[in-house]
Amino acid sequence: MDLFHFDWETVPFRLIAFVIAFTLHEYAHAFVAWKLGDSTAKDEGRLTVNPIPHIDPFGLILILFGPFGWAKPVPVNPLHFRGNKRLGMVYVAGAGPLVNLVLGVFFAVIYLYVLQAGMLSDTSDKWVYAIKLTLEYSVIINSALFVFNLLPVPPLDGYKILRFLSPRGWDRFYYNFEIYGPWILLLLIFIPGVRSVIFGIPMSLVINWVQEIAISILRPFL
Repeated sequence: MDLFHFDWETVPFRLIAFVIAFTLHEYAHAFVAWKLGDSTAKDEGRLTVNPIPHIDPFGLILILFGPFGWAKPVPVNPLHFRGNKRLGMVYVAGAGPLVNLVLGVFFAVIYLYVLQAGMLSDTSDKWVYAIKLTLEYSVIINSALFVFNLLPVPPLDGYKILRFLSPRGWDRFYYNFEIYGPWILLLLIFIPGVRSVIFGIPMSLVINWVQEIAISILRPFL
């Protein structure tokens, strides 16, 4: 199943998967920031699992048709954090990808359980097809977002984690690097050979890892 191959038939299933993945990713950022003392996201209505405040319609349409897209970034003010503000930014940035990883495992568990327990045996072929594709894309998309968002390129979460774990003396370097971040990201996305090495291979490894974790979780129950 190729995440970057567009076809109309799979749009509804990918749409469901992306909305869930984007919504809970952004909610995780908002929740951790709020727990650390910053109510900026909460005050702007982003501390919610309602997808409407989190989804950028244009970004969602783009990712359904092509290899990239986005949700609305959660506003965060680290000056409001209690304790170590740089470490707080690491926690906030890491929360989104971590939730996508957990979701990937969650949907893999459901997918495997539904198949192995024979829960769809009395269901019509159309519903079986829809449920299987939705769950499959939920595993793939959440795994992909986990890998993609951890790339150390601005403005992704991986860059924020790297920046705020680095010594303060490196801030000027990171500040200058942010100017080129979006262009570097576009090159990584649109050059197929580079995309395969930087993104495709790690994504395949994570999907396999997610499936192995799901199998381990289900083994005592099946």
